[in-house]
Amino acid sequence: MKKAQILTLVRIIIYAAYLLALSLVFLYDARSTEGKFYENSLTEYFQEGTFLLTVLVYLFCTFNYKNTAPLSLLLGGFFLMAFIREFDAVLDAYVYDGAWQTLVLLVIALVGYRSFQSRKPLLETIPDYMISYPFGLMIGGMLVTFIYSRLFGETIMWKAVMEENYVRDVKNAVEESVELLGDSIILFAGLEFIFWAKGKNS
Repeated sequence: MKKAQILTLVRIIIYAAYLLALSLVFLYDARSTEGKFYENSLTEYFQEGTFLLTVLVYLFCTFNYKNTAPLSLLLGGFFLMAFIREFDAVLDAYVYDGAWQTLVLLVIALVGYRSFQSRKPLLETIPDYMISYPFGLMIGGMLVTFIYSRLFGETIMWKAVMEENYVRDVKNAVEESVELLGDSIILFAGLEFIFWAKGKNS
């Protein structure tokens, strides 16, 4: 077996172990006596932490792989906005109403400016990235997190499923766990981006 194949197998095992660990996170929140899968739940903290790790991964690529730096900065900026969005309630309550929107606009301005400055290498890199494995993985994770988890967590559907036995904690458990699954796939895409960027810079 070649070194590249062994490395791929090792990464798959690591990703599988991470998902197994998430099941323990869900179990911990399920056993909680109050606030199951709410803002202060372990699942919620893992969602925030996963986005933060994703941002750090792309920042690492920005500083270490020059040829793909404009793209990794753009991706890191996007997920930084998602990370900020996770704290909307906290920022609105303890800073001011609309604070998270202000921070997001600041990120858009800074990343947009840098992307405009590096538009030529950015536009040259995007086509190759769009046919890469990390891109497909990232899109899959984004679809799960930003679309499917929202639709799957619609209250009207779960009331239809459980009828008079509707329990909001069940709906929250499903929605938040599916969202964290999508977040994790996005993180995996970021980790795979490291190998892709390394290849593009070799």
